[in-house]
Amino acid sequence: MSRRPFPGAPTSRRTARGGITTTVVTLFIAGVVYGLVRERVTPDYSPDHIQRPRNGHLFPSAHVDDGGLDGEAYVRERLAEKIHEHEKEEGERRRAREREGAKMTKTKTKTKTTATERQTSSHSRTSVSEKKKVIPSNAIVRSDVAQWDGYEADEWRRIRDAEAPDDECHELPLSDYWGPSPVGTASDVGAVKSARDCCETCKKTAGCQFWRHDPVKPSECYTGKLMNDYLPPMYGEEHKKLTTTGVLYPKIPKYDAESTDLKTCLHTMITSNGAAYMNWQTRVFYQTWKKAASEKDSILRHFTRILHRTTDDELMGMIPTWRAVPTHAECDTFCDYAVKDRARAIADWMKTDDSKRCSHILMAETDYLFIRSPPPSVLLSKGYSYGFLFGYIVPSHPTAKNASKVLHDEEKDGPLREVYQTGNAPQSIHRDDLERVAQVWAEKVELGETSDVVKKDFGWVRDMYAWSFAAAAVRPKLHFELPPVPFQKLVIQPPADITIGQASLMHYTWGAIVSDKDDKKLWSFDKREYQGRWDSLRKIETPPPWEAERGFKLQDGKVMQESQYKILQEMIEIFNSAIDVILTNDAAKKTS
Repeated sequence: MSRRPFPGAPTSRRTARGGITTTVVTLFIAGVVYGLVRERVTPDYSPDHIQRPRNGHLFPSAHVDDGGLDGEAYVRERLAEKIHEHEKEEGERRRAREREGAKMTKTKTKTKTTATERQTSSHSRTSVSEKKKVIPSNAIVRSDVAQWDGYEADEWRRIRDAEAPDDECHELPLSDYWGPSPVGTASDVGAVKSARDCCETCKKTAGCQFWRHDPVKPSECYTGKLMNDYLPPMYGEEHKKLTTTGVLYPKIPKYDAESTDLKTCLHTMITSNGAAYMNWQTRVFYQTWKKAASEKDSILRHFTRILHRTTDDELMGMIPTWRAVPTHAECDTFCDYAVKDRARAIADWMKTDDSKRCSHILMAETDYLFIRSPPPSVLLSKGYSYGFLFGYIVPSHPTAKNASKVLHDEEKDGPLREVYQTGNAPQSIHRDDLERVAQVWAEKVELGETSDVVKKDFGWVRDMYAWSFAAAAVRPKLHFELPPVPFQKLVIQPPADITIGQASLMHYTWGAIVSDKDDKKLWSFDKREYQGRWDSLRKIETPPPWEAERGFKLQDGKVMQESQYKILQEMIEIFNSAIDVILTNDAAKKTS
């Protein structure tokens, strides 16, 4: 299901009939919030320094501003303000669009899947009456790469051990981090001649997590601790930093296949309510998945779309699908929160054999694109999940505390400041961990739907908060590895990021409007304005060639870097290449 933490996105789909007014308001709000986020989260950096290998000295693409309100809180607070302002105005327009979309949906041919009856879970569910559900017993599968088996233990160890090790120092030239606290003294340093020496000093200093080396003072080394284990760095031309810095991340145990009888692999799972807005995204994402899964020694094996809908939809015969009977049937057409059935559907799916095809599950979303297959190192030991840190998920922030206390028991599950700032996607997680967290997650989502405080304060990201609270509530607790770009091995978010780094996926959640220095609009793409459908996909217009002298800039007014622009170009190339394959295959089927 598409994550929409920013205002201007529809609950389930966007049609061509949304109207000029809706489009203008959507782009205005998205532009304002994008500017706020990018100001605090995205740096500028010279394209000369962009690197793309998985390991080594890579350059980041996110930062926290070094003044005023801290970056995480800033993003959370501003998003809440803008969403609150915009939701009232958009509500009636969304309802009108969805009523029209519902009429279109009813005309589609419907098929039936094999189903079995079972009693709903005996676990408590807030606001959910005990009733029987019709649960499909198996996924509808396709005989293609999505069904390749995972690896036996010996083969898995060969693949795992062939991956180059990470740089423990996470060295970043021309960078710095926000608000470190000093650890150790100058007298503790010893002989320092380079940035690498400074990192080694940090390793030997008790409590040191962060190090900084200044080439102007090459014999000195700053050692300190950050406010967050995975705080994004700030760097680039905007900050004009001359120092080289790095962070020692927590050591997270990697997966050892000997401890389980499951085949070692990563089963990609997405969710959808079958809306038109979801289905075109699903077809494109699935095609990019098939290409990545076909790479040599890829850990990607098996793909499942969980459809939380009362009826089958048009993709049942195209995408490996397991249909869950939703608790909120109204979300087939329109409801105030289109993903409120996601957690429950995943919890139900975890009880099926389809969820046991791989040791690990990649929780993804329909508006992702695979760049390449993820590296083996995203498969962690039980009790750990590889995910993404979201700066706007801040449970302990003053504006979030009231809602947080509805979903989180501090006395039982620990202080809010210790809750991980993450969400349900992307996550690369052992399937046993997902099974134990999903049930609690579903209960917290349902609890949130009964609370006006949760719905008002958390808005569109309330199921992300519920995920983080569920991870803190299970025993043993679920822990996370959440490195920032460019060390992030799962996802980047164009156009904010300026380097792909080690990432394997792109998330096109943010719209991009590219103009020149004279404010002439040159190119734009926003998934909410896409005119294609699942059965009539359209390629995206390619951006014009890069011309530095034209001063390309985004809707926030800041000049783009060439590397940042090239990521947009690559995103469109991946998107359009997937559509080319889909259209070719569709045409061949019609001919045959």
